[in-house]
Amino acid sequence: MSNPSRDHRAARNQASITLADTGASASSIKLYDAQGGTLLAVRRLAKPCGTINPAGRISLLAAASNDMVLQTGEPTYAEWCDGNDARIESFTVSAENGSGAIKIIGTLDPASAMIYANGLLLLDAPILLG
Repeated sequence: MSNPSRDHRAARNQASITLADTGASASSIKLYDAQGGTLLAVRRLAKPCGTINPAGRISLLAAASNDMVLQTGEPTYAEWCDGNDARIESFTVSAENGSGAIKIIGTLDPASAMIYANGLLLLDAPILLG
């Protein structure tokens, strides 16, 4: 088990933010119905895409404009991609009360992460990583 110091975690995570911000475009979070499955939505991030919080963790920040859901479905897998659209890291996705690293509030049912085509994909709270 790894237990880095706050300063080590912050330095490592700042390097991840710098990597994510490389490329012509902003980095993004892509939501899929499964690993290797259907792309359901893309949430563009700000540039820079995040900050380091007091605990040394990454706090990803959404772009100012909202994105639309591309396909109806329930995301279970996500990829954080850099500005060149290359995958940096992958995560599990779940409903708000689930165990996924990324939580989705999809419908009125807290046990569901269902999202619907042409709906807005918002980032209500920063995604904390690392």
